[in-house]
Amino acid sequence: MEGQAGSDTAGPGTEEPILISEVEVRGVDGELKRIAESKLTIKPNFAYTLSEVRDDIQRVFDAGYFQQILPAAEDTRDGIKLTLQATANPVIKGVVVTGANVLPQREIEEAFRDQAGRTLNFPAFSTAVKRLNKWYEDRGIFGQVCHSPEDSFDDTGGVINVKLAEMVVGNLNLRYVDRKTGEVREEGATRPEVVLRQLATRPGQVYNVRQAKMDIDAVYSMGLFDDVTILPQPAEDSTLEHPKVDLVLNVVERKTGGLSCGGGISSQGHSEGALPGFIGSASFSQRNLFGLNQKLAATVEIGQVDSLFRVNHTDPWVKGDPYRTSRTISLQNTRTSGNPVHGRAPDDCARPGSEEETSPEGSVVVARLMGGVEYGRPLATGWTGTLGVNWQRAKCLDEHGSCITQDAYGSPLTFSGGRSDTLMLALLRAAYSGGQDAHLVASMEQALPLQSDWLNFNRFCLRAERGMQIYKGLRAHLSAKGGVILGDLPPYEAFPIGGTNSVRGYSEGGVGSGRNYVTGTAGLHWPIFGPVDGALFFDYGTDLDSGQTVLGDPAGARGKPGSGYGFGAGIRVDSPVGPLRLEYAFNDKFVRRFHFGIGSHG
Repeated sequence: MEGQAGSDTAGPGTEEPILISEVEVRGVDGELKRIAESKLTIKPNFAYTLSEVRDDIQRVFDAGYFQQILPAAEDTRDGIKLTLQATANPVIKGVVVTGANVLPQREIEEAFRDQAGRTLNFPAFSTAVKRLNKWYEDRGIFGQVCHSPEDSFDDTGGVINVKLAEMVVGNLNLRYVDRKTGEVREEGATRPEVVLRQLATRPGQVYNVRQAKMDIDAVYSMGLFDDVTILPQPAEDSTLEHPKVDLVLNVVERKTGGLSCGGGISSQGHSEGALPGFIGSASFSQRNLFGLNQKLAATVEIGQVDSLFRVNHTDPWVKGDPYRTSRTISLQNTRTSGNPVHGRAPDDCARPGSEEETSPEGSVVVARLMGGVEYGRPLATGWTGTLGVNWQRAKCLDEHGSCITQDAYGSPLTFSGGRSDTLMLALLRAAYSGGQDAHLVASMEQALPLQSDWLNFNRFCLRAERGMQIYKGLRAHLSAKGGVILGDLPPYEAFPIGGTNSVRGYSEGGVGSGRNYVTGTAGLHWPIFGPVDGALFFDYGTDLDSGQTVLGDPAGARGKPGSGYGFGAGIRVDSPVGPLRLEYAFNDKFVRRFHFGIGSHG
């Protein structure tokens, strides 16, 4: 079916004005006749050139409702009578769409909703086609309507046949590119199936460039490659109506194992000064064990008080599980300072100038031998879940490394009263990380008394954070965390309150230690220059009057207040190891303290 505006029957002649005595539209009536007449600018009893007449006829045709406009000129006594014989487009009785694999039926119905049962209008039909094409474009999908409106209409049945061409993925190939020479290698250190399982794009699916970009990010996140690209190529059997593309994934592998040494800062150092203790570390890691992207790491950390030896194996995707389940098996032996619970920190509890004496108790070190396994998987958008079980044996040592069962006040350090406590912990944790700098973590641990002398308790913890833009670079940050312990509670498992990551202005555990606790922080951050930000903050923490329920009441025996607040200012520097914080804070006794921390507060 071809629409056209017919030419007038007159010869070429000159462009002299011709008097038009009458204009009449025939062949259509009602609304279509009104539309045709509304497009005409020719008026009876005025003179027009042939070009002006042809332009007017074209305007009628461009309205989109007519297959053909044939003009006829008749000489009369008063001038030329111009008759336009119009042939209307057929009425649309239905729309049939073929080739739509990903385009929703709802979009098709919305695009052609106003055309069913009405005369075909080419501009309206083109608008509907553009809407369908835009749906593909907005989503990064390679698809479009592949026929013009004139070729889509069935004259006999009044049905529009809309043919869509959606580009389908054919073959999906992996190529290893040599990092130094750029040559393609047949094999790499990583198994092909381990790389390709990261891709959501599969052969037979409609090609989506946005999904391809996410696939590249997913392969990058394995931490095994320096460069990742996807190269689309037309497939041999690709046609205009059935386009097909072959994808080639090029990867450049990096070194994935080796030894490293470094240093760091413990947030719970031996000293009670402004800066926590220094820790030296050495580690061996292999991030691509057996070419399966499994990670094996052995770490040793030694500090003034804190020490750690840990071996862990992580499989980020267990046997290609459809839920992307990960597994971590770990074995570790740690020694951490018990001062947050058993240290006195008198400067936090008395105003400057007080003559209160410091108790002579020595340092307490908590030694733990632990082993366990944890499974994790995505739950929903932004949500992850973790389920695990851990075995632990804990004992307390003095500063010389000898095992002790009582502190300097004669209070027990273990729940059993013996040299050590043993427990088996079942862990359940859910974490949310969403847009607008919002985070939520909820965890529950249940100690399983598999033997009569093993601990039996339940611990629930909750942490929430939210960042908000206030004005240009000025941001507000709110965070809160809390916890509850029911059942057997050794003093070293109590919640310590106060310190660099709790209530600043107090030393570690200077506010108290309890069976229950709540802390909250409000802060303002603003850029100073480059990676450096300024900060103002206010912290509050309380043990909810649960300090005396801890075995031996270590907080009460040491004169800790049980609740308190701190405020101050500081700077934060973004670095490759995370935010570095240097802060100067006052507590509610107006005792001043510097704090240095790594990572976000809390």
